[in-house]
Amino acid sequence: MFYVRILGSSSAMPLHGRHHSAQWVYYNGAQFLIDCGEGTQHQAFRFGHKLHKLQAIFLSHLHADHVAGLGGLLTTLHMQGHQKGLYIWGPVGVRYFIEQQLQGTLSALRYPLFIGEILLRSEMVTLWETSQLVVRAFPLRHGLPTVGYLFQEKRDSFRLNPDLMSSLGLSSEDILHLRSQGFICLQGRVYTLQDLSLPSHPMRSYAYCSDTLYFPEIVDFVSGVTVLYHEATFLTEHQERARQTFHSTAREAALIAQAAGVRRLYIGHFSTRYRNLTPLLLEARSVFPETYLAEEGQTYSIE
Repeated sequence: MFYVRILGSSSAMPLHGRHHSAQWVYYNGAQFLIDCGEGTQHQAFRFGHKLHKLQAIFLSHLHADHVAGLGGLLTTLHMQGHQKGLYIWGPVGVRYFIEQQLQGTLSALRYPLFIGEILLRSEMVTLWETSQLVVRAFPLRHGLPTVGYLFQEKRDSFRLNPDLMSSLGLSSEDILHLRSQGFICLQGRVYTLQDLSLPSHPMRSYAYCSDTLYFPEIVDFVSGVTVLYHEATFLTEHQERARQTFHSTAREAALIAQAAGVRRLYIGHFSTRYRNLTPLLLEARSVFPETYLAEEGQTYSIE
């Protein structure tokens, strides 16, 4: 199972029933948090997530609407008796930010905290890797160091079909030969490892781009992803304001999705000047029809 739940989709202020940026990502039991704006733990509890299940937190940048909820979340884990190590990645400065929050509130955590700082120019780097999933970071442009994240499923290894194994009467020695050589001969017929394996599904991926100016180079990092989240703080009619604040418009988010050939686009980080979000959605859909609003509380499957 691979999904993302939107905990917050607002920009600078939590208005119109919308909260600061935060997303909960789940992949086959592994659970991650992207950004941790004010109110994140409240939203996590509201939608039934358990903080102690988190394995890592990925922070895009150090603006308050993306990190102001972090200190409270870390101390809540401490008060819950959490003991497992927690990993946090973010741009340069994140270690100082966390240490000052904890020291300033006289908070000592009972669990290990592993903090990694990311300094990127034009490259993509790997942060987290298991046999099934890899998480990579790539640079965004927002007037201060800002990082985007890509969660990418690894290609399935061949999983043998137990029904076919049984019907062909393969012994354990036959299966060892099949795995080591990639084929086996039975009754004059050659069976390959792929012939006797369960169907594999396409690799799924999720990319998170917030906050950033529009720049076409993002396409190189998110090309072909299953689902793209891209900030769409403003409408095109407020494009000058977007430039001044290093943000993107809904149309620009859609242009990135179109050029990258993604399957679906979710837009968020909405300016509080827009109570009604329909115009943002329509603007993006005029370029990329498979665009949807990132609605708080909703869970979106990465399929």
